[in-house]
Amino acid sequence: MRKVRENITERLGLCLFIVMVSLSLLGSELSLKKASIFTESDPLKVSGRVIEVALPVSGSNDYRRIKLRLNRQTVISIGLNLNRLPAGSSAEDIQRGAIMTVSGIYSRGKTTQNPGGFSEKNWFRSEGISAKLTSAQLIALEPAARCYRPLQALDRFRLRSLELLEKSFAPQSAVAVPSAIRDLQLSTEGIMPALLMGHTGGMTAYTSKALSEAGAYHLVCVSGMHLMFFLLPFRKLSAWVSLNFRSKRRLLSVVVLIPALLSGFGHGINRATLLFLLASLDSRMQRRTDKINSLALAASFLLLLQPFAVRQRGFWMSFIAAGSLKCLSPQAENRLVNNLISSLGVFLILLPLTAKQQQGANLLAPFANIILIPMATYLTVVGFLILFLSFMFPFLSTQINLLAALLTDAVLRLWLKLIQLLANCRSTFLCYSQLVFAALLIITAVSIYLLYRSAHYKLALAALLLLLALSLFPWFSRQSEEQLDIIFLDVGQGDATLLFLPQGQTILIDGGDAGMGYQRILPALRSQGRDHVDLALITHGHSDHAVGVIELMSLGRIKSLLLPQLAEKRPADCSQVSAVAHNPFDPNEFDWMSYLLEFAAEEKIAVRHTVAGEQFSLDGVQISFIAPNAEDLYRNDDANNSSLVFYLDYYQHSILFTADMTKETEERLVLSEKLRPVDYLHVAHHGSRLTSGTEFLEQIQAAWAIISVGENNLYNHPHPDTLDRLSEQNAGIVRLDESAAFFLRLSEADSRIVLWQ
Repeated sequence: MRKVRENITERLGLCLFIVMVSLSLLGSELSLKKASIFTESDPLKVSGRVIEVALPVSGSNDYRRIKLRLNRQTVISIGLNLNRLPAGSSAEDIQRGAIMTVSGIYSRGKTTQNPGGFSEKNWFRSEGISAKLTSAQLIALEPAARCYRPLQALDRFRLRSLELLEKSFAPQSAVAVPSAIRDLQLSTEGIMPALLMGHTGGMTAYTSKALSEAGAYHLVCVSGMHLMFFLLPFRKLSAWVSLNFRSKRRLLSVVVLIPALLSGFGHGINRATLLFLLASLDSRMQRRTDKINSLALAASFLLLLQPFAVRQRGFWMSFIAAGSLKCLSPQAENRLVNNLISSLGVFLILLPLTAKQQQGANLLAPFANIILIPMATYLTVVGFLILFLSFMFPFLSTQINLLAALLTDAVLRLWLKLIQLLANCRSTFLCYSQLVFAALLIITAVSIYLLYRSAHYKLALAALLLLLALSLFPWFSRQSEEQLDIIFLDVGQGDATLLFLPQGQTILIDGGDAGMGYQRILPALRSQGRDHVDLALITHGHSDHAVGVIELMSLGRIKSLLLPQLAEKRPADCSQVSAVAHNPFDPNEFDWMSYLLEFAAEEKIAVRHTVAGEQFSLDGVQISFIAPNAEDLYRNDDANNSSLVFYLDYYQHSILFTADMTKETEERLVLSEKLRPVDYLHVAHHGSRLTSGTEFLEQIQAAWAIISVGENNLYNHPHPDTLDRLSEQNAGIVRLDESAAFFLRLSEADSRIVLWQ
């Protein structure tokens, strides 16, 4: 008992941390269960107090994500466009502490819709949010009380900092590129706000994904490393002016709060700031505290302020990384060796968490960080300097911008180029299942070594045989017969279908709209142990079918393309491209095919065109095209007329893919007598009223109809008339907006639909 008391006394912080974790888990769960629940998909009108106003994507953007507390346990998330407020309401009044009355469609958040995908519902739970309101409209607004002014001042400081950073480090581009295309390119846009403030919303989608693929995303999540960068010039300054120890500590204890204020008190920087202040307190009390104990005390204090942090992966990764560095503490004389050992150690310790989150890991990441971290250090120190000058001398903005470009432009571009090379290095990325298999092999090798060195032969041999059995289990668990797995992915209002062929090849049919390639298709690929697509078949050039494929091309994950024949080949026209930025919701505004061909030429991706009458076979899968023909291609300017329509046959099973086939093409096919009965129909144009007519359905006699459609989409697809016609033909209907992703498994013996969820 005495020894237990001594351990508790010596490790008080660690004991307190265990207690705080337990209380936080229990308290957050009770809070979520007591939250007010409303009927989903119904209009709702609520009133509550604003507890958080997120920074906009950019300083000039007026769309804001807001957290609204309805009562003690109930917090909802809403999005508001500050340019569309009712008369009498001011954007300046939408601040923390204000009382808002809003209306919208209530939703508790989606669960994971695709294999390896993101769960909105789990993310809400980790943030203490019970639900969200979509299509939110502000009805009434009451200004906040005076007691909220310090928090409002902090928000204004962060917004002003974001504006200054964007202005000082604005990318210099000679040609104006529309936002829809710029989002698919590597860009310096938004990098400096991410490095200094942890605000990653301003980066292009490709830049953000490249950082993640390269294992360098932690560099834009403000942490203790950034605090070290920030304090460096102040340490040098205090040494230069010969400040005594006490004055130096007072100075650093004040300025150490600035990065935390800039980042909005994120977990990583909070942990580092608390540790610094605890170390400062220990020096004043003339004692040395155990490092792990201090770390546990800092974590306990954060959980006291933010109990829901216990449910957040970032909180645990931050403290695990800090604890690992403190425990490793390599003592090699060479600083490069120290950095290498520390980086490798932290990478391996965090590997299970990061690999599960990204469905894999880049094995070059810890080595590349040895180069990337010093460059990020330089950029961060210079960024803090430029931000300080911008606040102090606003009348010298032109000179400060020139200085910022001179000091950072070359380094920033080189830094991003290295990240791009690493992100596109497919051979060094292992999927999660491959990492597990590699870990089993390593353990087996270690067992063999122990068997060789150990005298306990029987025990070691038993352990070795067990590990070998576990290693070989995935091979034995394979089905004896060849099977074609098809995943119909939920990509909202778009199409994306993955075919996993028996011999390991992968075909992708369409890729959905912007974000779907990065956020849904690639994770789904990796969840099945694949890291690339051998053939991407793009039915036509509308964004909800093509842009996701372009995203995968940007990461080097596409080997070859199969496209419909073009009526006329034309280079990408900037005047056409501008339509994407003007109205991204209308798929008839812009045909991405010419840009896709240009991008494929730059990346040296093989491209093949096809028309009706052609066919090919791959690993037992037969694909036969029945549209478009010359009549379809030259009918008018609608890209839907060029949609590839084809049969997919595997053994005795048949599927008809119709993409966004038009009514005219469907009528032509009905008269051409090229239609035949199929087992499955991928319904045209997401269930549009104008397609899937009675005569067409009578000829194909599909037993099942699959509809790729987005929930609450702008076009109200699928149309009730289309659903009625399918029901009249006794076709079973599977809708992706209702079922989420599902597998269609075909073998020589049978076929079956397996719901992923």
